[in-house]
Amino acid sequence: MNDVIAISVIITTYRDPDNLRLVLRALERQHRLPDEVVIADDGSPPEETQSMLQTIAASLPFPLVHVWQPDDGFRAARGRNNAIFHSRGRFLAFLDQDTLPHPCWLAAHHNAVSALNVGLGHVLELSTVAEKRFDTATIDAGALAALHSPEEWRLLHALHRKFLFYAFLRRLGIAPAHKPKLRSCNFSVHRSALDAVNGFDERYEGWGQEDDDLGRRLYRAGIRPVIMINQAPVSHRQHPPRHSNTWRDGPNLPLYRQRLHSSRCERGLDRHPHADVKITRWTGSMLTQPFV
Repeated sequence: MNDVIAISVIITTYRDPDNLRLVLRALERQHRLPDEVVIADDGSPPEETQSMLQTIAASLPFPLVHVWQPDDGFRAARGRNNAIFHSRGRFLAFLDQDTLPHPCWLAAHHNAVSALNVGLGHVLELSTVAEKRFDTATIDAGALAALHSPEEWRLLHALHRKFLFYAFLRRLGIAPAHKPKLRSCNFSVHRSALDAVNGFDERYEGWGQEDDDLGRRLYRAGIRPVIMINQAPVSHRQHPPRHSNTWRDGPNLPLYRQRLHSSRCERGLDRHPHADVKITRWTGSMLTQPFV
């Protein structure tokens, strides 16, 4: 990794350029802009995501990096590791293509999380009624919070308290191995912590458990959770699922249930770069610093 910068935001994507464009638009409205955005693409056809990014990259106020791997099934863990490896940030914050960060999101994560912590966020689900009210003007106005009812915010605050309780149990050494839960669509961590545990475990293919596994390995390595549930919200858009099963029926639960012997996974960042990964970088016309 050359030319280390402060913050990289990593977004996972697969064949959904329209929603991905909205996430990038929401990142443009952050109180603290990212120093680069890295797209972890799990095999979208080039005429879809790559073409969309090519169209908008020059207008973005941050460098944009598209890190693509071939489509060989659901390989989010490997895709995120691709993006981590090719990113330059000391601090990394993670989103998915269907999660719209509220304007406070990145600043809240960056201000609260140190090299010894992992920042844990959550999502606010957009209801069917909210989806009908939603348009790009909502993002431009910084008004995502208004799409959610007082009851939804009350439930989010209750969840924040629940996560704080699990964090307290972790300090006592009696929390379940993966609690409080890390959700890979809204968390933040310093690169040094990911290096210590070797990133995501690429044995996890298909939906489920790769984020629980990362969380428990970070905790085993001594990284402590910072609860960001009600401080760094994202709104989650409705969409058809990519997977047809529940996580309990998926291929990863038996792997996850195996005894954890080390905080470092066997197949992770140390196996990169992969020869089949393609990288495209854009600077953005609004930048004042060169991006090589």
